[in-house]
Amino acid sequence: MRKKIFAFLIFILCFLFLILNFSWAQTAEDLYNRAVNKYFLGDNEGAISDLNEALKIDPNYTKAKALLSEIQKEIGKAPIQPPPMLAPTPPQPPVEVPKPTPKVTTPPKPKVKAPAPKAAPAKPAPPKPAPPPPAFLKYKPTTYKGLEFTWKDFLWVAVALLTLFYVVLRYAFHYIKMLYERSTIQVCSECKYVNPGTAEFCAKCGARLKPWTGVTAAQRKWYAKFGWKRNPFTLDIMPKLFTGYQTQVNIIFDKVYQKSGHILVTGKKGVGKTTLLKWLTETLSKEFNTVYIPRPTDNFEDLLQYMAKSLKLKKGKGEKITIYDMEALASQTNKNILLLLDEGHEFNEEFERPLRSLGDLNGINFVIAGLPETDTRLKEISPPFYDRIVQKVSLSHLSLEETTELIRKRIEDAGGSGIEPFSPEAIENVYKMSGGVPRLILKVCDWVITEAIHRNLDKIQVAETEGFPQESLKEEVQA
Repeated sequence: MRKKIFAFLIFILCFLFLILNFSWAQTAEDLYNRAVNKYFLGDNEGAISDLNEALKIDPNYTKAKALLSEIQKEIGKAPIQPPPMLAPTPPQPPVEVPKPTPKVTTPPKPKVKAPAPKAAPAKPAPPKPAPPPPAFLKYKPTTYKGLEFTWKDFLWVAVALLTLFYVVLRYAFHYIKMLYERSTIQVCSECKYVNPGTAEFCAKCGARLKPWTGVTAAQRKWYAKFGWKRNPFTLDIMPKLFTGYQTQVNIIFDKVYQKSGHILVTGKKGVGKTTLLKWLTETLSKEFNTVYIPRPTDNFEDLLQYMAKSLKLKKGKGEKITIYDMEALASQTNKNILLLLDEGHEFNEEFERPLRSLGDLNGINFVIAGLPETDTRLKEISPPFYDRIVQKVSLSHLSLEETTELIRKRIEDAGGSGIEPFSPEAIENVYKMSGGVPRLILKVCDWVITEAIHRNLDKIQVAETEGFPQESLKEEVQA
């Protein structure tokens, strides 16, 4: 992750440098260098324009002045110097004629050599023009929409593109590596155990790794032997195939028809609590207005709206349904409301308070299902609500006969007949391995038929049921 961030920062910095390079103002020296380049390319007019711009920025730039003067001389446009103005001569006084004087002889004076005239200071030589630019700079700058691009600009663009290419390459490599790892390993969603990519079941917990997205040719051929249309032992909840717990079901029916209060159903994971609630929802729908709630909601108003929609209860247009409207609305159907609430161990005080008020209304009863700790939790968070529970029912496991009945119903629903290809002894061993827990029964049977397809077996005996991971079964049975 750090490498990705570092590469991304490099790309951003290069991009910013590129923008700043385009936005920087040109200096007098940049204009002078560009004028030199144009001068050597024969573009005198362009060179003069750049030199004038440079002198506007720096009027004392001697190099620019000298080069400008040189170019103007070459093209005959040297600046005309005005003639010097002559100073006016002052008026001379009148000349007096000297009077003649007598000659007086004087000794001759020694000749004194006049000092040599001082040499005039030499005029400074004109500045030499700047040396020509290197050969690789002798090109006309690229122009696009009035903007000129030099080799520096193209260099920055190249750096930015290379950085972008590096980042994309890194991400592509990471993505390909991830796809390769997914194809070579599989992580179990239940126990997080790492399995080979070709495995269909987890080696630790026995859970199916690859979903039933389709039927292969080998599976179709094996299913055809027994008339199956699909895999009978998926973990899909099928209320119409609910099996067992006849004693508990009779108790629930008695209390529901008596309408004496609420019912609490508890049991460990996988024993069939959700299947029971959904089966009750369908079975009792003729005598009651049944509504199944998968889990507690954060907003109780959502629960009321869902109930009203499920029961087709209507109120005035634009008016929200409240708890106290439910009793009057329920009377529209002339049937009591039976609310089947799943995941009761997730109840909290915010959900329990309005639920208790709803349960106090006439004609509304609850069947609540949850893990074994639901009993203690309801007693702690709301003793008044707990006191309204009139019946507790516990689900533990199926018997051997009920296990056989569950397997038979699943096979017949898939198009098969009886318990074929399972032998009675194989089903008895499945029952011992799973402890009679419905979810584990389905897991073991799913694993067994997959092995039978790979080995092209026509009959499943005890030996074919022995390979399922025993550790996961012990953990789930004890949970």
